[in-house]
Amino acid sequence: MELVALAKKYNNFYAPNYHVLLDGKDILREHFVELTNVSCDDLLEGADSFSFSISAPGIECIDSDLFEPGKEVEIKMGYEDQLATMIVGVITSISPNFPTDGTPQLEISGFDLSHQFRGINLLEPFRDKTDSEIVEEIVDAAKHKLKKQIDPTEPERHQVVQDEDKTVYQFIEDLAARNFFEFFVKERTLYFREPQKDSDEIVTLKYGVSLVSFNPELNTANQVSEVTVRGWHPETKEEIVGRAQRGSEEGRRRERRSGGDIVEDIYGRVEERILDKPVFTQEEADTRARSILNRRSEGLIQGSANCIGLPEIRAGVNIKLEGLGQKFSRKYYIARTTHTINNSGYSTTFNIKENTI
Repeated sequence: MELVALAKKYNNFYAPNYHVLLDGKDILREHFVELTNVSCDDLLEGADSFSFSISAPGIECIDSDLFEPGKEVEIKMGYEDQLATMIVGVITSISPNFPTDGTPQLEISGFDLSHQFRGINLLEPFRDKTDSEIVEEIVDAAKHKLKKQIDPTEPERHQVVQDEDKTVYQFIEDLAARNFFEFFVKERTLYFREPQKDSDEIVTLKYGVSLVSFNPELNTANQVSEVTVRGWHPETKEEIVGRAQRGSEEGRRRERRSGGDIVEDIYGRVEERILDKPVFTQEEADTRARSILNRRSEGLIQGSANCIGLPEIRAGVNIKLEGLGQKFSRKYYIARTTHTINNSGYSTTFNIKENTI
């Protein structure tokens, strides 16, 4: 999508606007508080978060149960009446500030609805289930009811036990990592899915026109050309070896070079070996090897950028950047965004990652 289409939608980005809903009610209209800053962080890895600040809250506001931890918050951002939901979450922190000089402030912050998985809940072993089926079972038992968009994982069915030192959230993260999946909650939907790197870009931004700044880094320090997972079957003790090699990276641009291509040209074969993982099948070993290679490769290019506030820019979508020379003008995958509305207006910062150059 070209920026001109979004400019038409948002009336040339005139009059940034937001709504903060507390238990479904607009706090600006219901309680007449003055908000000075509203911010939402949107991540692929880790829980989304929000914060907003109230100016001159008054002791009665601070002492009331209006902003008690656990209350549900929905934040919408955009322009005039064209608003998009940026986060649905729960309050986890209230922080008043009584300065020596100036106006008291009250900052309210919290996390998205995945926060309910942060407690250490020791689970019974999951028997004869795939990783995606395990995630479905966890979501169905959650306190905050969530919709599900769960891609099927490889069809290995075996017993899976949660590490007692890890939270349920970390357990799901581990399941996602070994399949090279993404795990996150947006609004009231939990996603456990394959990366969407082959989808179309959400918008095109040009440096000096619509892209305010861009700071990329090309780094080959952690790149490998091959990954070997050498494990064993816990019951039969049979050795199982899984491999993944450069050229098989997910979503790579075939006309471009991956980090594995670059380091092999410089050093010859650069192999990462994983030697301490029990595996049940050849398919599982190969999947783990591919996942490790992919996570290494997507760190080839990372960077941060800034632009006018655009609700469409979210983690897990693609964006095209232009005006950056042949090497860096291209499509990128967004790993994180921060949307902020304050006295200076509405701005969006975002982090990108890419596995080829």
